[in-house]
Parts: sequence; structure tokens; C-alpha cells
Amino acid sequence: MKDNKTSGYLMALTAIFFWSINIIIASYFAAELTPFEIAFGRWLIASLILVPLAWSGLKKNFRLLTKNWFLVLNLALTGIVFDNTLIYYAGRTAPAIDMGLLDVTGPIFLVILSRLFLKTPISLQQLIGLAVAVFGVMVVILQGDLTQIAHFKFVDGDFIMLANTFCFAVYSLLQAKRPTQISQSVMLAATAVVGVIIIFPLLLLTSDGMKMFSLQPIDYGVFLYLGIFNSVIAYLCWNSALASIGNIKTSIIYYLLPLFSGIGAYLVLHEKLYWSQLIGGFLVIGGIALVSLSRKTPRDRKQPA
Repeated sequence: MKDNKTSGYLMALTAIFFWSINIIIASYFAAELTPFEIAFGRWLIASLILVPLAWSGLKKNFRLLTKNWFLVLNLALTGIVFDNTLIYYAGRTAPAIDMGLLDVTGPIFLVILSRLFLKTPISLQQLIGLAVAVFGVMVVILQGDLTQIAHFKFVDGDFIMLANTFCFAVYSLLQAKRPTQISQSVMLAATAVVGVIIIFPLLLLTSDGMKMFSLQPIDYGVFLYLGIFNSVIAYLCWNSALASIGNIKTSIIYYLLPLFSGIGAYLVLHEKLYWSQLIGGFLVIGGIALVSLSRKTPRDRKQPA
């Protein structure tokens, strides 16, 4: 059991690591791509990888998948079509600080939804740990100047960002409804294919579809990276972590994302690393410890939805 929990934390950390450099990769190499071009490219690559790997499972569980078509559709919409795609739309009007602050609502949404729909017990120690982690993220994003919150004003992109974080929370919550006969890879393959089918007409409506055939080699490299690491590996790791250590403990790991992003920006983009980022990072790690070391709360997600 201990080894299973350890692997669950490692899975969550792996997912967060790859997601943390998502914006760096996208902004550094694919500045000319539209949100749905990036979404279609990455998930098409992911589908081409996942379908062959999960082919036997897809054939074996085809009837079960069609029986649970509503679950597959909702997983595709929340986790494939909307998640991350909305971030790029939000970035057109929302400042980076706003997006960073609103991104912390994702794990909070997941904790609230888990409590409401899965009846997941939450201890006082875990609530304190969650609060400490949120405060640590704010210290990182605001570079230690918490007075910047007073200047926060909602713009259209902020609401889009909130919608994105809510979608990701719903996607994570819906993992609890996956039939045990269907493996993580089979379910992800099915949702990826459905997601690509939905994204394709949206791509044609929002941009020139023929542009996908005249991109630069570096853009195709971005699709490969995002498809392999940020889609296939990261999503499989995240979903496995949810099943292994539960929604509460997995969601708190998400707060390492801005710390990883800051380190990545320092190493790749040569951006300055501030002491506030280190202090905030220690606060986040402390919050994670409080949530993870709670002994009185039973294992998360025991009850089905």
C-alpha cells in the first residue's frame, strides 16, 4: 500500500512537471498558432499514439465504452476540448498575474466537488494545508507583494480562465466514474479520439484548416512534444494518481506547478528567479505535507459518485 501511494505521488509530480513547461514551450516555439490549432495538433498526435497502444482494450471494451458514452463525451469535452485550450484564449485579455491567481481555483474546485458529489472526507489539517499551499502560490505569483491583489480587476479572460480551471476539476472528478474494467490508457484513448473529432470543426471555424499543412518544422515539433509528454504521459500519470492517492492529495500536488514553471523559465528562458518564489515554494511544500501526512482522514474517493 505504501509503495502504491509513493507511486501515486510520483505520478502526480510527473504530470505537473510536464504541464509546468506547457506555457514555456507554447509561447517560445508556437507563438503563431491559434488555441484550437495547438489543441488539434497535440491531441491528434496523442490519439495516434494511444489508439495503437490501447487497441486490444478498445475492441474488448467497445460495448462498455458505448454504454458509458455520456461519461466519455464529458471527459472529452472537459479534459480534451476545453482544458488548456481556454488558457490560450484567456491569455489574450487576462494579465499573466490574473491567470496565475485564478489557476489556484482548480484544486479548490476539485476539493469542493469531491466533497459534494463523492462525499470525500476532509480533515481540518488538510484544509489548513490547502490554505498554506494557496498562500504559497500567491507569494510566488505576486513575487512577495501581496498588495497587488488590491489592483485585481476582472476582465473577459479572467472568466475564461475560471471556466478552464472548473473544466479540469470536473474532468478529474469524473475519473471516479470510470468502470474498473476499462483501463486508464483505454479510457484516455477513447476520450482523445472523441475530443479530436469535436475539435476539428471548431478548428475549421476559427482558423484556416489548410494552415496545418504549411507549418514550420518547429511547430510540428511542438505538437509532438505536447502530444507525447503533456497529453499522453501527463494525463495518464494524473489519472493514475487520482485513482491511487485520491482527489484531495492529488489536487494539492497541483500547487507545485508555478514553482516548476518558475524554475523552468529560469533555466530555459533565463528569467530572473526571486526569493519570493523560493519562499512560496517552501510554503507550497509545507501545505502538501500537511495534506499528505494527515492520518485521521480515510482514503479519498472510496465512495462512488
